[in-house]
Amino acid sequence: MILSVTQKIGIAASLFVSLLPGRIYSQATIWGRVLEEDSNPVPYASIKLLKQVSGSVTDTAGNFSLHIPKLKENDTLVISSIGYESFKTPVSKALKNHQFTLKANSKNLETVVVRSFSKEDVAGAKVETVGYFRSWHTKKNGGEIGREITVSHEVYQVAKVRFKIYSSCDTNMIRLHIREFADGRPGEELLKDSIVQVINNAAIADKAYEFDLNNYNIILTRKNIFVSFEVLKGTRTDSAACSFAFVGSEPGIYQYRSATNDGWTSTQDYTIFMKVFFKYD
Repeated sequence: MILSVTQKIGIAASLFVSLLPGRIYSQATIWGRVLEEDSNPVPYASIKLLKQVSGSVTDTAGNFSLHIPKLKENDTLVISSIGYESFKTPVSKALKNHQFTLKANSKNLETVVVRSFSKEDVAGAKVETVGYFRSWHTKKNGGEIGREITVSHEVYQVAKVRFKIYSSCDTNMIRLHIREFADGRPGEELLKDSIVQVINNAAIADKAYEFDLNNYNIILTRKNIFVSFEVLKGTRTDSAACSFAFVGSEPGIYQYRSATNDGWTSTQDYTIFMKVFFKYD
């Protein structure tokens, strides 16, 4: 059979469409609720797509809504939170099913030994004065930025983490991470709980904020740890875009990664202000 030029072009176009990596919806909203296996809500869980930079976070009742202007049919929804195994599902299913269950990480099922310490120490920043800002726009939600902390004790309890931010957002939501640190790179998460702080009206650059960790029983035996902050959300009451910055004051190394959780980037310049307080014997 001899095909006309028009028929050949039509077949070629059909083949081209069939070979595309995935259909693109003009826009879509993925919404739902994230629960534990016993049906309790999971607050502040991270909601992301593998092929998108934007993301969302669940509220205190586990609910979320993620609007995507251009959603690829073959993308994958990823839900994660400290203390749970990550959950992944194709967006085609996420658009139909609106309840998602996270399984507890096996590490969280281990018996916790409560121990008391009598002495106190601090590591991290030596200079208090504000010297510069590490800007972080709200479109980068989900990224992390942090620095290495060296501890001189064999066994210790992390009591609190002090930091400074400057923000044009009315509300800032930040999650704390404490990771292993080896060969110059951050590693596995050491925390068993998702520890989140909401800061309102952080427009004073030289004001310090703290994560109080005394009730979390974080006992470690590592000389080097990596402490970082994950930007969950920054919002304004007028819905305008906003940005905030982690504040620092002295030369050093900091590392960061983007919202897509790609590899860590190390920069030797001025590191972020951070003080970590410990208890030990």
